[in-house]
Formats: sequence, structure tokens, C-alpha cells
Amino acid sequence: MPKKTGPEDLHGYDPGGDTVRVRRHDLARLLLTFRSLAREQAAGSWEHMRDYDMSFERLADAVDTAAKARQGDRWAGPDLRMRCTSTELAYAWPDGAPYDGGTTVTWNIEGYGSHAASDDEDDNFPMALCGFRWASEEGRRMDGLPDCPECLREVQLGGDRPRGGW
Repeated sequence: MPKKTGPEDLHGYDPGGDTVRVRRHDLARLLLTFRSLAREQAAGSWEHMRDYDMSFERLADAVDTAAKARQGDRWAGPDLRMRCTSTELAYAWPDGAPYDGGTTVTWNIEGYGSHAASDDEDDNFPMALCGFRWASEEGRRMDGLPDCPECLREVQLGGDRPRGGW
């Protein structure tokens, strides 16, 4: 359990784990504000799954996990408002992603786990939805969903929301 930094402090810092305790509601508000600002940027000025975006997606995972634990059977699924928008206004998206109408396949790369990539037979150097790239002879196609959290999230979001949705 993180230690409080002061008697009236709502957010505790644990120096042993270098973690900060933040209320789920405050984190959700921060994420929603970030998404609003990202939508207002010039087109193509923010690359998907790079820079701060991956960190914000992981924070959204934490909010969803907390909401699921708190709501139990009443949980209706991830709050997509905190997730990447699939519009082209703010992001440069990877080619072949499920929200582009493309299909993905799962590749297992020895020592690097499984990742989702575009179903392009002619690609000698596939790129996963998370940005990971490998030579096609280094991996093998497999059934099922990827174990890479970023790739899995992208496949699930592509299935949950039509292109251009918010």
C-alpha cells in the first residue's frame, strides 16, 4: 500500500515502488482532457502508439481495470472515450489496422511474444499494430489473439467501434 505524503494528501507516493496513488475519477478526467486536446491538433501531428499516447493508453487500462473491479457484473466494458479516436484528424494510423477495414493476423515471434499485423501475404517485414517490426521468416502465423497488450487493445477497439467513431 503506498504511503501518504502528508496527512491531508489524497495521492500517496511509494518510494519503494516509485508509484503514485491517484483516484480513478481524477485519472479518467485527465485522460478525457488529453483526448480532447489531441482531437484539436492539426492533422497527422501525433503518431499513433508513440510518444505519450502509449502511456495514456496504459493509464486508460488502469482506469478500466479499476472500474471493472468496482462495478463487478455491472461493468459494461471499457470506456472508449478515454481511448484513441479512430478519426484521421489527430493521428497517423498504422496501415492495415482493423479500424481501417483491414483484417489482422496474429504472429508469434520467438522470444518476443505474439503480435497482430496486417493480413498482407507479400510483406517480408510485417509491422505489428504496436509498431514492432520483424522479418517474416523470424515468426510464424498462429490462431487466436496476440499476447502483446498494445496489439490486443487495438484489435479489440477495432472490433468494438466502426471507423471514425468516438
